[in-house]
Amino acid sequence: MTGVGWYFSASHTDPVRCEVHGHSYEVVCWFDSSPPRDAVILQERLKVVLSAFDHKTLPPELSRAEDMAAALMQLMDCQGVQISRPVERLYASVGRCG
Repeated sequence: MTGVGWYFSASHTDPVRCEVHGHSYEVVCWFDSSPPRDAVILQERLKVVLSAFDHKTLPPELSRAEDMAAALMQLMDCQGVQISRPVERLYASVGRCG
């Protein structure tokens, strides 16, 4: 597997508390390494995809990291996605990761 990562910051409405607040997220997308892929090109693509969310308010359907990971897996056409909020030490993943 080949993994590429990038980060973004966004706000969302907490579905339990109904409060808007923000987080910094780190994302890693995993791709099959056969055939070989150019990791730099994949990372540039991830940066472009994440720029749509960076410094914006996430829609309700993407307010959970698990939902965001599933959406990114489709957008990036990869085998797995890991999302972390490093400051809070919280993690989510979907698919095959590493």
